Amino acid sequence: MNTMVGGSVSSTRIGAVRAIARRVPGAPREGARVFVLSTAKRPTGAARLMTGWRSGNRWGTRVRASKDDETAVKDVEKRRRAHPLDDETAPSTASTPADRDVADDEPVNLVEEFKRGMDFGNSMKERFTTARIDDRGLPIADALVCVTASVFVATMVLALGIPRPSWLVPAPWVPRWRSLPFLVPAVSHGTKLAACWIPGALAARAYESEAYDGSVEEAVSRTVKGGCFAIGILILITQFSLTAQFAAKGMPPPQLGDSYETDLILNGAASELIADSFFEAVALIGWRIVRCKTDIPPDDPSNTRWYD
Repeated sequence: MNTMVGGSVSSTRIGAVRAIARRVPGAPREGARVFVLSTAKRPTGAARLMTGWRSGNRWGTRVRASKDDETAVKDVEKRRRAHPLDDETAPSTASTPADRDVADDEPVNLVEEFKRGMDFGNSMKERFTTARIDDRGLPIADALVCVTASVFVATMVLALGIPRPSWLVPAPWVPRWRSLPFLVPAVSHGTKLAACWIPGALAARAYESEAYDGSVEEAVSRTVKGGCFAIGILILITQFSLTAQFAAKGMPPPQLGDSYETDLILNGAASELIADSFFEAVALIGWRIVRCKTDIPPDDPSNTRWYD
């Protein structure tokens, strides 16, 4: 009776192993397998006593089941080798450590990589040296938009009584009539922002006809790309300006945490940079959308003026 119950439990486990033994996806080819050793329910009552779950015979059934499992595993492996297409598991596309080692060991053609880098550098240089500007008045219009946005920000700051940015300082040589002394620094600051935007627009090819005569999505995309380039230039200019100011006073380049005053200066510069980027982005994106939806005749190479 004890032998019959033990045999039935063992055969149940063998059947479960044959049914659900599978290869682990993405594992190495040899040795990495996961098997469910048993799905049979735990015996209860008299069957539990007869199979040795309570006493020292507890491990005897497991030893016999593990031997049977090894036999079942060998059978599954032989069947898979004989009929590889019968395996229900989809082939894994994940790279194994061995595959990654092989990929790392592949030789790299340094000459070809150098040529690709040179070609990319030349293509980027050509965006500035041989830029294609289909509308010769568009760079001037962009510059005017940048200056107008700066003047608008200065006007709102003075009208609302908001703390003035560091660049909005009245010119002492301008007659003090209304807010006229603040016009010069506003125009000067807008000119600096326009000088940052023009190289960004060239890098993003924002002066080609596809950038303003195509779709609105393309116009906005190129404007954003040029704006990112312009913000990078503005960040560099701000860093050099702060370093020069501190060097003029015999101080090292400023860093956060040096002092309370230094932190105030750096935080103020960062706030102004964020505000400039936001307002210029809104103004330029709005202008480029209007330009894209406006029917303006293209430049005629035979005429110096487009309205002739």
